[in-house]
Amino acid sequence: MSYDHHHPADPSAVSSELPERFLSAFWRIHRRLRAGTLSQDGHQITRVQWLILRQLKRTEQCTIGQLADRMEVRPSTMSQMLDRLERERWVERVTSSEDSRVRLIRLTDSGRGFIRSVEGLWRDRLSPALAVLTPQEQATLVDLLARVAQASGGSGV
Repeated sequence: MSYDHHHPADPSAVSSELPERFLSAFWRIHRRLRAGTLSQDGHQITRVQWLILRQLKRTEQCTIGQLADRMEVRPSTMSQMLDRLERERWVERVTSSEDSRVRLIRLTDSGRGFIRSVEGLWRDRLSPALAVLTPQEQATLVDLLARVAQASGGSGV
């Protein structure tokens, strides 16, 4: 019996081979998306800084402590990371209108623009690859990946 790469005859081969195939495919896609995308217009940011920007996009604004909790770092570490993002003018610290002792972090227009440019590059890079799937297959793929991410403890940051 010949070996079919997509449907192995031995079900135990799936259990040992599937995680490796999944990770290999995942990292190939990840590398393709990341290649040069976090450096735009002479700006270079780290993956963690990118995650901070994405978190702020979702929440609109939050405190340093809330961001630190979500990213699982100390507030002092978060403050240092925000200093760099603030120097780039992607985030700003503002006083809360509800409590003048509280400083909130939020995206600037420039920060939102940077996120849009990176996301646009990612869409451009993913579109040809996703085009090999039908719209229904694309939706199924996204749903399945979301389930795997949730089951693996992915925080969505």
